[in-house]
Amino acid sequence: MGRSNVCNTGTDFESKRWLSLDPCGLLCISLSISIHMFAIIAAGLTLISHHTLAQVLYFGLYVPFATLALSSLFMAATTNPGAVPMGARPLPANMASESDSIVTERDPARGGLRRRRGIRRCRKCNDNYKPARSHHDSVTGRCIVKMDHFCPWVCNAVGIMNHKFFILFILYTFLTAIVSLALLFIRVIRCGFYITKAESGHDNSTQQYTNDDSLDHHNYKYLGCDNISSPMVGGLAIVTVLFFFFTCCMLLEQGEAVDTNMSKIARMKTRAGLAENGEYAPVATEFNEVFGGEYPTMSWHWFLPLPVRFPEWARDNIMGYEWDLTFPSTPYQEPADTDGDTVGSAMSGRASEKEIVAPMTVGGSDVESGFDGPLEQEQHAVETGSASTKSDSLVNRRSTGSFT
Repeated sequence: MGRSNVCNTGTDFESKRWLSLDPCGLLCISLSISIHMFAIIAAGLTLISHHTLAQVLYFGLYVPFATLALSSLFMAATTNPGAVPMGARPLPANMASESDSIVTERDPARGGLRRRRGIRRCRKCNDNYKPARSHHDSVTGRCIVKMDHFCPWVCNAVGIMNHKFFILFILYTFLTAIVSLALLFIRVIRCGFYITKAESGHDNSTQQYTNDDSLDHHNYKYLGCDNISSPMVGGLAIVTVLFFFFTCCMLLEQGEAVDTNMSKIARMKTRAGLAENGEYAPVATEFNEVFGGEYPTMSWHWFLPLPVRFPEWARDNIMGYEWDLTFPSTPYQEPADTDGDTVGSAMSGRASEKEIVAPMTVGGSDVESGFDGPLEQEQHAVETGSASTKSDSLVNRRSTGSFT
């Protein structure tokens, strides 16, 4: 869908409240909320009556876990995942190295490709600066720092600032599935005991009789078993089993992200050899980049859907860019942004054979040096410098009126 903005809510650069308005994502997150609400109601109505242990598990574990799961889902959907703002610029410490790097990009004006010296930019984000550890998400239409993937179940891209909430959502959903399985198991075991009318000796109106002739018209021994075979219990059992296995697999996959401090995209590119050595390496080891905090070890705030906080000294390095409200809302331009050679589209992205160097100023105009080696460049610079010296000497003599 790309960037969108409705009543200052969306994923656009001007949006004040973050929310992906992708139709598929909105449908999936509505389904996520509906399934949790259905499970809470179904378990409360069918699995806990007339049993103390089931009631303790439901109110002591299931309801808190479900509440934390829904809270984490809300935070994962409405938290900016780490979108690079318009006007972001490289960190001062990285400015020299990034401005001197060779960038290959499409040239919409002349066609084909061109190579130039300059910082990385995202063409889909209006040539906004693109930090090294960021990736463009086509659904939200923004470059996301440490993007892991776009999850339709939370209707948002998963990045540096909401990865924690995504993991907590699947963790607490997994725990609710475990408690729900325990409640189903208790109910099935409890309702497996029954007595016949003859054994009861009297017609007890509180006992629930079955209509199955094979059971000789006997009734359940314990109360609360009249709805054990209802469609609601069957639906709850199916949902519980499905989400138990789904969230279990997701937790195993996300455990690697927590352990390595690297997103899924970064791990895939590193394993495929598409990333330079250390390009996606963690910024620091003093804390965990997924859960934040001051220490790398597990802490209580890891398990609560609270905003992720990083140490002040490391925040800019983690995000990979510098930005504040005083910056203009236009793509950052380097002090000496230069264009390189245009490469024809027939070359299909191959690098130009001529080395691209920064333009030199001769006689007040910018020209590109087309020399192949450093010796030729140095000789040209010396000759240019000599010509400039002679020209300056001539001007001085004219101003003083002395000629030889």
